[in-house]
Amino acid sequence: MIRKRLRKQSIFIQLFAMGLILMLVLLAAFIITSSQRKLSLRENTLNFNEQHIVQIENKMEEYYGRMTQIATVTAYSPTIYTYFFQDSVERVTFTEDVNTVFSNTILLENNISGIYVFDQDMELIASMGHGEQGAENMELIQVRKEQQEYSNIFYFSNSNMPYYAIYFPVFDLNSQVYGQQIGMCVFIMETDKLMEILQEEQATSHTQLYILDGENQVLAQQGGKDADEINADWMRTTKDYQVTCRELPVGGWKLVSRIPQKELFGEEDGSILYLGTYALALGLLLCMLLFCYRRLALPIREMEDFVGKVLEDPKARIQVHRRDEIGTVEASLNQMLDSLVEKNLQIRKAREKAYQMEAAEKQLQILAYRNQINPHFLYNTLDCIRGMALYHEEDEIAEITLALSKLFRFAVKGGNVVRVEEELNYIQEYAHIIHHRFRERIKVQTEAEEGVLTKSVIKFLLQPLIENAVFHGLEQKIEGGFVRASISMTGEHTIQCIVEDNGCGMEPEEVEELRERIKSGENQRGVGMANIYQRLKLFYGERASFRIESVPGEGTKVTIVLPDQVEEGATAYV
Repeated sequence: MIRKRLRKQSIFIQLFAMGLILMLVLLAAFIITSSQRKLSLRENTLNFNEQHIVQIENKMEEYYGRMTQIATVTAYSPTIYTYFFQDSVERVTFTEDVNTVFSNTILLENNISGIYVFDQDMELIASMGHGEQGAENMELIQVRKEQQEYSNIFYFSNSNMPYYAIYFPVFDLNSQVYGQQIGMCVFIMETDKLMEILQEEQATSHTQLYILDGENQVLAQQGGKDADEINADWMRTTKDYQVTCRELPVGGWKLVSRIPQKELFGEEDGSILYLGTYALALGLLLCMLLFCYRRLALPIREMEDFVGKVLEDPKARIQVHRRDEIGTVEASLNQMLDSLVEKNLQIRKAREKAYQMEAAEKQLQILAYRNQINPHFLYNTLDCIRGMALYHEEDEIAEITLALSKLFRFAVKGGNVVRVEEELNYIQEYAHIIHHRFRERIKVQTEAEEGVLTKSVIKFLLQPLIENAVFHGLEQKIEGGFVRASISMTGEHTIQCIVEDNGCGMEPEEVEELRERIKSGENQRGVGMANIYQRLKLFYGERASFRIESVPGEGTKVTIVLPDQVEEGATAYV
């Protein structure tokens, strides 16, 4: 009995010793992995921050390139370039054209607050925007530069908003002497664009990002308290902050990233909880060692062998013999294999679709790059034609050319949503062309309630309908006629648009056939109606209605009812 008791005690001691050894091993493993985890988290956070810094640098390079392109297009446009070589009398006649160029430039970049143009003696010859009525900060702005530079931050006396200047020298392109400077353009910039560049670029929730000028004044910041200037201590790593400083491609500017040291390691790792869990798991393991070996380890080994075999035969499935959790795992394994086959098929289809979408996106990018060139050429050509018409006192040609220029500017203007007032202005410019073309035989009329002018609708909502009415309904009538576009509110949040004419009209069979073609996108009377119908479905869905009515010999009427709120992407326009 004593020997048996000693044997039992000896086995218990052996099991206890084994458990103690396992506990010590697990504890050492926990300490090592916890330390490695902290180092890994710190390295990952720093790498993540480095990626964000590179993204900010890329955004700044892109912004620098865009502003260089805008400055080049503005300074070397025919109007501005010619303006440098004119005397004061000649410049008076070109003032309106210069202001037009300035307005177009500001439309390209809404952060441009003002534009100054100086001649080769650094005398101001043209300006537009903030500060043009006074001489404040003119000493800062009126500095001759022989290459493109970005200034430090400054303020106008009547505003607390920070600004910076972009100096862009202009050279004589026809001079035989290289680098013959004829003047300089200065762009006064707001800092909102710089704030946008820093948005969503924080590596951690409390990371502080700053863009500084040459005097360490804050141009833009994200996170932390508002500051006008950063001292040298803030740009050094301390026990509280990990600091990274980078020179930006803009001369003299810097990017500063400050990450709290405690956030480098992520959230608290819960070492005590993990340690208790490890101890509990070890105790359960010692108590259930034999049971687990027979009821768990052996079945798991069988599943492991099956997994090795299933790689050779993907259609193979494990036989389920038990109704407990192991049996559930075996059944789940079979389901997982079935799902894996289905997922692989879905992934293959998704990759094919992604490839097609990527190819289509690249084609759109190519078209976008190509279309960036054409508008400036056509603007200048139309302005040239108008100028020649005015010179030869051909007022009608000048007027129709001006209307066409405004139509084209509206057409290429970015965005799919405009105000009703802008759409009506576009129709009125189109009406000028129609009146001149048909010698007022065909009249285009517009009506709109006062309260609907500020509402937003999709672009080109009515003009294609008016064009259809003119060329398919009224052009065939010898005596001409009219087409009327009216917009009104029919409810608190509902807009009604009506385009009607007194043209030749259509037979009922033609109207029904036209409705079917519009719904299918195959409109033989012109792409206008089909285009509008498809865009209404795209932007409004079932909330918009499109109705066509026509009486032979009396005319045609198109009625569109839509909500006064339109969504473009994730942005809602009211």
